[in-house]
Amino acid sequence: MRNHLIILLLILTSCNSDKIDKAEINAFSDIEIRFRTGDERIEFYSMDIFKSGEKIKAIKKSPFYYYGSGTDSTWTTEIGKSDLKLITEFIEKAKTIKDTCSFNSSSIDYYDIKTNGKEFKIVGNCEWNGIDYDSLESKIFKHKFIELEKKREIVADSLVRSFNGIWDVSGWENGVLKNRNLVLTRTTEKEPKIDGIYRWTFEKEKEAEFKEKLDIDEGSTLIEIGASTYKVLNIENDKIELKYLW
Repeated sequence: MRNHLIILLLILTSCNSDKIDKAEINAFSDIEIRFRTGDERIEFYSMDIFKSGEKIKAIKKSPFYYYGSGTDSTWTTEIGKSDLKLITEFIEKAKTIKDTCSFNSSSIDYYDIKTNGKEFKIVGNCEWNGIDYDSLESKIFKHKFIELEKKREIVADSLVRSFNGIWDVSGWENGVLKNRNLVLTRTTEKEPKIDGIYRWTFEKEKEAEFKEKLDIDEGSTLIEIGASTYKVLNIENDKIELKYLW
């Protein structure tokens, strides 16, 4: 019983150690962070950190992070003392950076930060000393990213299991792609092959290898089969519909 009490006290102490003081909450000013980066393809990021009653919270508005075609859209979390320390360091660093840094990459960073009635616009590849936007997002939403990876694992595992077996492939005939859409129909080794129709086999023993060829984090599900890449349109027990991409 005594050991259980000690463990409970350690847990409570640990939780309280990361709790923000009331004075810190009162002194806090809401923050808006807009960040974009890239060259030919621009990625947009958006985070707000704000008071909510007796707490400070953060909401990640963009981008959307996907698991297959699913997404959680926005994430909201409560800020702890260690998070607040990192946020404070981020803002203090932003204040010291000039509005324009060197352009030493084809991918350029753009920051628009608002807090306490002031706005900071920063352009270029600045040196953030490990407390840039990516670091901030990764730390504050660490548990959300862990949940996201679990969801992606579930989607990937379900997909590879769905493909297991033998399939007749309509769409490729005599080595020629009739149109971009393919239909896989489940069959067995006992069924005679149809002249000119491909037959694909996905073995359970090669699930891990097949799983590595999945792309499930862009808002759709892409899969590499042979030397071609397909988009998964629909999956049923005995039928899979794919779209040839390249």
